Amino acid sequence: MINFLNKIGSWILNNYIKAIIFFLITMLASGIYFYFDFLAQKKDKESGDLFQDFYTSYKSSDFNEEEYKDTLDKIFQIDSSSIYLVMLKSIYAVDLVENNDLQKALIELSNAKEILSNKNNNFNFLKEIIDLRMVNILISLGDTERAKILLESTFTTYQANKLILQGDILAKDKNYTEAKQKYTEAMKLSVNDTQKNLINLKISTLTD
Repeated sequence: MINFLNKIGSWILNNYIKAIIFFLITMLASGIYFYFDFLAQKKDKESGDLFQDFYTSYKSSDFNEEEYKDTLDKIFQIDSSSIYLVMLKSIYAVDLVENNDLQKALIELSNAKEILSNKNNNFNFLKEIIDLRMVNILISLGDTERAKILLESTFTTYQANKLILQGDILAKDKNYTEAKQKYTEAMKLSVNDTQKNLINLKISTLTD
């Protein structure tokens, strides 16, 4: 009887210790998770505030390259993979294109795309926008082969835009029949009247 009670007592003690250890490990893991989640949210808010300040200034005046670089550096110090870096680089690329500095714009967009390559599918729409902007620049530079490669990617949100650019390249190569096919496919997908008018204009200017 005493041996039996000793065994019961030993079993309870052993399992009690295991339960305590398991509980402590679980609490530690939860604590670590919430700590890093808090840090991530804090970083995102700090980066977002910096971007918003820059964007407010950008909307009310001309692009300020010094302010851009300062904001870019501050956000990079907070989080080198921040989505706000992508947005900043995209804005800078627009300014560079307006100033006809296409090669530099292409570099900025390539860097933005590199950051996006480590993001999940929630940011696919941004990846598509970056690719479309890069294609437009490549077409302007006459590098249609690289543009074609970018357009081989799967587009979900901006499929109509992809087809329009494919049509533009085909038209540039004087392949008017296939260009018209691409424009017609884009027309079927488009839900934007302005875009539809643009497609109709492109089709009307095709010369057999």
